[in-house]
Amino acid sequence: MSGEIFHPMENSDQVDSKTWNPLQCPLCNEPYENPCILHCFHSFCERCLRGRALDSKMKCPVCGTTTHLKDGAVLPPRDLLLKFMVESSTDEKAPCANCDSFESSAMFFCNTCCQPLCSTCREETHRARMFATHDLVLMNKRTRDIHKRCSLHGEPYIMFSMEKKIMLCINCFRDMRIESRTHCVDLETAYNQSCKKLDHSVQAIRDLQHSVRDGIHLLRTLLDEIKENAEKEQKSLMDLYTAVVDKMQQTKDMLLEEVDSQYREKEKMFKAQLMTLSTLLPTLHVHLVMSGAFSSATNKFEFLDWLISLEPLLFHSAQHRMSRPCVTSSARLWAPAIPASNVSQSTLVPNMSPVTARRSNGLNGAKVKFIDAKGQFADHCVEFESAHRDLIQKLEKMKITCQEVQRDVTMRRCLARKDEIQRLQDHIEGLLQQLETHFITLDGKKLALEKHWEESLQRIANEQDLYQAQLNDVKRLKAESDRLRLITSQLTSFVSSITAVTERLSPKLSNSYHSSEQDNQMSALLEEINAVQPDSQQRVEAIRDAEEERQTKSASRTNPLDCELIKTKGMLKAPSVRDRRDSTSLKRDSSALVIEDSSTSVIANVVVTVSTNSSPGDVISEP
Repeated sequence: MSGEIFHPMENSDQVDSKTWNPLQCPLCNEPYENPCILHCFHSFCERCLRGRALDSKMKCPVCGTTTHLKDGAVLPPRDLLLKFMVESSTDEKAPCANCDSFESSAMFFCNTCCQPLCSTCREETHRARMFATHDLVLMNKRTRDIHKRCSLHGEPYIMFSMEKKIMLCINCFRDMRIESRTHCVDLETAYNQSCKKLDHSVQAIRDLQHSVRDGIHLLRTLLDEIKENAEKEQKSLMDLYTAVVDKMQQTKDMLLEEVDSQYREKEKMFKAQLMTLSTLLPTLHVHLVMSGAFSSATNKFEFLDWLISLEPLLFHSAQHRMSRPCVTSSARLWAPAIPASNVSQSTLVPNMSPVTARRSNGLNGAKVKFIDAKGQFADHCVEFESAHRDLIQKLEKMKITCQEVQRDVTMRRCLARKDEIQRLQDHIEGLLQQLETHFITLDGKKLALEKHWEESLQRIANEQDLYQAQLNDVKRLKAESDRLRLITSQLTSFVSSITAVTERLSPKLSNSYHSSEQDNQMSALLEEINAVQPDSQQRVEAIRDAEEERQTKSASRTNPLDCELIKTKGMLKAPSVRDRRDSTSLKRDSSALVIEDSSTSVIANVVVTVSTNSSPGDVISEP
């Protein structure tokens, strides 16, 4: 191999992407030996790239992309994925270990014996019962020990880390952090997910391949079109040159030069795009073939092991975007080459424009937009508009008079009177004096207007500060309302728990609570009646009926303790004086004990209920 640099191909027909073997080096057309990958993802044999490095840089022989080598390196890094594909293709062609025959249709591999077998030997040698436990698989799906077991612990792989993109054995999984274990899945799930990602990437590359092919076809069509257009234009220009040789000699040379320059520019641009797409198409085909071969030639262990090398390659290829060239017609292509004809103009007044254009420009320039309809600046604008409008009208009249005089001299061929010219000059001098006075007056208002503008800026700043303070107050009230709502929601659980305990201990308090609720409802009803139609007969009757209903319910309300007290009194006998004195002291002691026990049980129940619902410290700690 010589060390000269390979020049990029000029014609896309040099590479046939359909017949090109992706496992062969494009330089030597032989199977890859220790393939190396460049930054542009083009791979070549190690011996084909030797001697091509210059100043730690190496240009790609296919696309010309520069690859920066690492310090002290003379070759780019090895393409381990491509090397694996080459070795896999070589292993698939291994002959049978028993009969040395080779079947192109189906070859098997015994993972237990680690030997390839043909279909005949598989039936003959592994039919016995002693070979029933042997693991027989297809040759392209055989599992190598290096991919099946962990290189650190020697245990079989059982998990796959989606975070680190590596397979894990049981010991590797135990050594991982707890946070990293959540990113681990089983091998079957990881294999299915990775297959889906690979399918999406392959589909994106396939779409890009179609776009590249369409772009190549379009660019070739454009090249033919511009070549045909150039030939037509050259022929027409030569005919024009023959007809008007004496008058169009200079124009002919200029047009031919313009045509040739545009043709060279377009040809160079389209050829550059064609070269880029032509070099991209074989790469896309290689990646597609490699992806298909990789997917079919590997099992899930090998697939997951080499997936980290395949993903950046497919991602880089899918990032290319097909740019569509602009399709231009021949008239648009050669329009800049034809200069516009020069139209003769009057030399007396070369810059004179129509009066209508001047009027429109003058009136548009006098329009002023201001925000406030009243104020110092608004009054100034009104005063300025009135004075400025008069000056514009005078100027327009003088323009018309001057134009009429110019027409009399140039077109009508008649004499103009001197007194009219003198009067026009006097009017112009007077207009200039008025404009000078108008300018001085306008300039004299500058200090007052600047002071007004400073006050306006200060007022706007104060309004902005006040508005910001209002926003801050609303935000503060909103935050306090949120905290109050949180405190109320926490207190609700305590109140409900204490209410339940109180109802269990004292039903009378519960009845009084319900009666108070009814009273509140009745009061709300009375207030609603009062608000709907005050001082009416209907309101008086409604109040009377509500009061009677409330009194009836209060009279019919019974105390359950009264019934118990009546029953207890009926069971008691009239005691003697001594017994009455002893029983009185005994009742006093027992009532004290009962009250103490009841209060203790109530407090204990309240504390237990509160502690089960939520912590009181949460409410106390709230502001």
